[in-house]
Amino acid sequence: MLRNQVRADLARVLASAELHAWAGNNPARLLNDSGRMVYIVLGAAEATGHTTAEPDIRIILGMGEALGDLQHDQNIERHRAAIQSGILAVGRLLPTLDAMALAHAALQLNQMLNTPAGMGTADLHALFPTAA
Repeated sequence: MLRNQVRADLARVLASAELHAWAGNNPARLLNDSGRMVYIVLGAAEATGHTTAEPDIRIILGMGEALGDLQHDQNIERHRAAIQSGILAVGRLLPTLDAMALAHAALQLNQMLNTPAGMGTADLHALFPTAA
C-alpha cells in the first residue's frame, strides 16, 4: 500500500511539473515541483546504483542546474528547454526506480527543506560527485 501511495504522490507532482514546464509562467511553482522530482529521482537512482554513464542521469542533473539558474534569474523561457528535457528523463527513469528508495529520497528532501540551507545544486552533485 505504501509503495502505491509513493507512486501516486510522485505521479501527481510530476504531472504538475510537466504542466509548468511546458506552459507555466510561475517560476516558484516550477522550481518547487521540478526541484522535488529532480532530488527524489536522483536520490533513488543513486541509492539503486545508477551512474552518470546513463544519459537520463546527466539530463536530470542538467535540469537541476537549470533550476538553480532559474532560482536566481526567474527567466523561465531561458531555461524551459533544459527543464522540459529533464522532465522527460524523469518520466523515463521514474518507473524503473524502487518505491522504497523513492520514499527514502523524499524523506531526505523534506529534512533538507526544513533546514536554513534548504536544497540546491550542490546537494545534487553530492549524489553524483563525478558529474561536478
